[in-house]
Parts: sequence; C-alpha cells; structure tokens
Amino acid sequence: MRLIKLLLLTIIITVFINPVNSTAVKDEDIWIYQGSFELGTGERAYLEGYTVKVDEIDNANVPTATLLIYTNSVFMKSFEVDSGVNNEYIYDGELKICVESIENSKISMEIYKHKSELVWVTDIPKTAFKTGDSLSGNDYRITLKGIDERVANVVVELDGEEYERTYNSGDYEKFTEDFMINIVYINKNTQEVFIETLKPGEPQIQIDIGSLQESYEQNEYVEYELVVTNNGSIPLHGIILTTECDEGEAELVTQQHSILEPGKKKKFQIQVKPDAEPVTRDITITASVEGYDYRGNEYNNEKDTEATINSYISIEKNVISREKASSDPEFGTEQYFQISITVGNKADFQTVVTVTDVLPPEFIPDDIDSTEWTMALAAGETKTINYFASSTEPGDFTFEPATVVWKDSGETYTMQSNQIEGIFHVSGSRVILQKEISSSYMVVGETIDVILKVTNDGDRDIDISFREDISDELSYVSGDSEWKGTLKAGTTKEFTYTVKAERAGEYYLPETELSLTDEDGRKDNVVSDELFLYIDDEATEIEENYEDTYNQIDASATYSGDTSVADPDITRTEAIGFMVSSFASLFVIIAIVPTFAYLFISRVYK
Repeated sequence: MRLIKLLLLTIIITVFINPVNSTAVKDEDIWIYQGSFELGTGERAYLEGYTVKVDEIDNANVPTATLLIYTNSVFMKSFEVDSGVNNEYIYDGELKICVESIENSKISMEIYKHKSELVWVTDIPKTAFKTGDSLSGNDYRITLKGIDERVANVVVELDGEEYERTYNSGDYEKFTEDFMINIVYINKNTQEVFIETLKPGEPQIQIDIGSLQESYEQNEYVEYELVVTNNGSIPLHGIILTTECDEGEAELVTQQHSILEPGKKKKFQIQVKPDAEPVTRDITITASVEGYDYRGNEYNNEKDTEATINSYISIEKNVISREKASSDPEFGTEQYFQISITVGNKADFQTVVTVTDVLPPEFIPDDIDSTEWTMALAAGETKTINYFASSTEPGDFTFEPATVVWKDSGETYTMQSNQIEGIFHVSGSRVILQKEISSSYMVVGETIDVILKVTNDGDRDIDISFREDISDELSYVSGDSEWKGTLKAGTTKEFTYTVKAERAGEYYLPETELSLTDEDGRKDNVVSDELFLYIDDEATEIEENYEDTYNQIDASATYSGDTSVADPDITRTEAIGFMVSSFASLFVIIAIVPTFAYLFISRVYK
C-alpha cells in the first residue's frame, strides 16, 4: 500500500509540477511588441484586449495628439502625447505607447503590452550528462565537470567566453537573448545530470485561400476567405493584412488582428470590386500579411489569388420542347419549341446590343420575321427574348448558341451563349412523293410506264390515297393508277401503271395529288411535279419512200466516177510556191512607198 501511494505521488508530481516548471522556463514576463501603427484622426489600432483611437491631432509648432483607450469597447482614458518629452505613455502598467512622429496629420507609434508570454523553445532536447561529457550547439559548448552532493558543476563556453556555474535541479539561466540553459534534473544515484538548451522561438505565417468561386460577375464582389495560420512556435503580434488589386478595388485595404497563438488560425473576409471590362479575364489579388514577435522582429508572407471575372455583358439561351395540342390543326410534327434568350448588362452604364439566334434549316419561327434583335440595356438591366419555333419535318435536331454583339470604346465584341446540350427529337409524319416516267419520248401507239414512289420518312404511320387522272392524249392500259391504305413509318411503297399514246404533241402529265391523314386525324396532301412528254406521229409510207430515195442519192453522190466537177487537187509543192510568191509581191509593194517618198523629198530640197 505504501508503495502504491509513493507511485501515485510520483505520477502527480510528474504530471502537474513538471509542466509548470517547463512553462515557467519558457515564458518571460516582458513588454511584448504589439505592432507599429500610422493613424489619422478617427482611426484605431486594435490590440489584445485594448483599442487605441486617435481622437485629435494638433499640427502646431509642437504637434500633439489626443489618444483614447478602450478596454473591450468600453472607454477608459484620454491622454495627450507628442513626439518630444511626452512621447511615451504607460496605461495601467500593461500598455505602453511610444510615439515616433506626428506629421502630415498622422501619428506614428509603437505599442507594447506587458505580460508573461511564451518566448523560449527547445534547441537541444533533454540530454543525460556524466562527468566529463560535453555537448555542442550553435556558438556554444556545455561540459559537466562533476556532481557534488545535489549540485552540478557546469562549464558553458559561449561567444569565446567561459562561464563556470553550479546548478541545482530545476535551475535555469539566460546567458543572452538567444541562449538559455535548463538543468532539468540531477540524479545523485546514477551521477547523471539532464540538461536542455533553449533558443527564442519564431512565428511562421501560412496563408490559405478558401471558398473561392469558379467565376464572378462584374456587378458583384470577388469575395472569398483568407486563412492566416501561425505555424511557428511562439505568438504572432500586430497582424496586418493588406489587400491590393490592379484591376479592382478592395473593400478593406487593411485589416488587423492583435495576436495569433502557435497553431491557431484567423479567418479574414476578402472583398474586391472588379473593374468593368467587355471581355472575360482573370484578375490577380495580392494579400500581404505582416506581424511581429515579442521583440518587434517582423515576419511576413503574401499570396496571389486569381479570380475569373465574366464580361459585363451576359447571354443565356434555353430551349424547351413542348407537345402540340391534339386540337392543333397543323399537319406534320407533334412538337414545337419555346426558346428564351436572356441578355444582361452588369456594367454601370448603358450598352446597345444586337442578339442573333440561328435555327436549324428545317425550323420556322412563329409570328416573327427575323431572329435578330437590337436593344438598349440600361446599367444593371436584364432583358429576356421569348419566341416559338416549329420544325417542318420530324427528326433529331440540335440547337446552336445565340450570339450577342456590342461596342465598347470603338471596339466590337462578340459573345456566344451557353451550349445547348442534348438532341431534341421531333415526332411526326413526312411523306415524300416522287413521280417518274420510263421515257419522255414516244410514238403514237407506243406505251410507257408511270412510276409513283411514296416514302414515309417520319416515325408515325399515315393513311394515304391517290387516284390518277389520265389525260386524253393517253389511254390507261394496266397497273396501279389508284390506291388507298396505310404506309408504315420508315417504309417506301412503289406504284406503277402503263399508258398508251393516242395523239401526237407536246404535253405535261398532270400532277399527282396524294391525300394524307395522320394518327390524330389531321389531313394534308402532297403534290408531285408535272412531267413533260413528247408524242411523235406514226411513220407514213411516203416518208419511208422519201428516206429510201434520199439514201440512194446520197450513196450515188458519194461513189460517183465523174470527177470533172470536183475541185482540182493542189500539191504540197504548189501550195508552198504560191505562198512564197504572195509574200514577195507584198514586200515589193511595201518597199515602193518609202522609196518614192525619199526621192520626192530629195528633189524638193535639192
């Protein structure tokens, strides 16, 4: 039982007493630097537990400033300072204000707070020493000379100096602002001394970005979260966040925070109003964070954030397929489309835009002449264009984006709307009628075939019927000159009938009219083209005799032995001789003219 009590006591001492001693070693009760501030009248410095406000600045020969102190937003005291003999003020033994200058209606000052704070961190962890052991670190060396009872004799060599000290368990000594030794424990039984060395800690600034959107509109703030983390080993003081953007204006250029303990985070909200531009682009926002350790050493970090800003003109297109009512008398397709185009002006000035939409070739807009609109958009205004369109035939269709065009500073800009996703199906009936004849020339008494080819190119069955009118110049012989029935979707049916020529002449076969009825009882018709037909007379006996006679005459003319009437043959030599004599005669004639002219002139002036 006694052993158990002793063990529990040891645990209590280890858990509760040692951490307090360790904390006491690493903490210092000092004036902690809170930051450097340059403030104008009405501006504030936010500190840990305090706020300092500049109430008034007097720009006299000896400039002075009246400062107000608040604790947790409650006014506590007013006092006057200058940059001369009254440049330092201590409030309640905790807050020290040191004025550096008062000029140009600004006061520059450093502020300190008196408190106990973590300053030191472990350099070399707890190490066991026996007599004669040494340990070296940065610019120092520690040697254990020996142990006398419960006292350790230690020699410290630092910066060329040698210090010999005696320490009890738990003793520590700060040799410089950058080096401290801590005698953790002396074990008399094992003749060991456990020593650790300490150095000043440092804060470390980490910046992270959160909740950044994929893009922002021109008329809204680029708003996101900036998280500052102290990844160092001691607190960070006097934190100032500065936000800058060359292509926009920060809502808060500077933001403050008094202290950030090691491992802690501080979230800041960043808001930047982007400049209005006609094109979508990326802007860069630079966030700079600076802070100080307890001695006033400055630490800083910065992070660039890119945000996408959309053009101040926006356009969005939406297509909705709707079913036609069963009472709709229009034959053919069963769907129509509602098309909406929304155009917005996010700028703070009016803009004139032209919106153009392109429909598939098979589509016809309802009740409008053109799918192009010109309109003026006031600052911040949004307008929506609604219209309907129908397809003239069934099938699968896609829609193109709409386009908006406008001018800015003399430049023309074009933007397309969003892509219209998906394929839109139009159901219905589409009948194609083709009429042909086997020959467009015939002789009276001959026959030709008339072919009708009917194709249902839709996805609905349809009832069709026709009855051909045979003109008086022709007579029906046989075949399908009339028919009535159902033509299945996607099928083709061919009809052929034969006619005989009765009278010569030039004729047009009459159109074929195909009557249609769809599944909902809607009716329509399809008409073929007219076909040209030439019917020649029958060959007579006189014409046949004339043709025989002509052939005989032509044959005798071709093979006659009488060559007296034929042109004489000219040889190649004779032809060449004729050409040479012709050129010689022509040359003589041309040469005579200048010769006579020369002789005449010579005679006149002789």
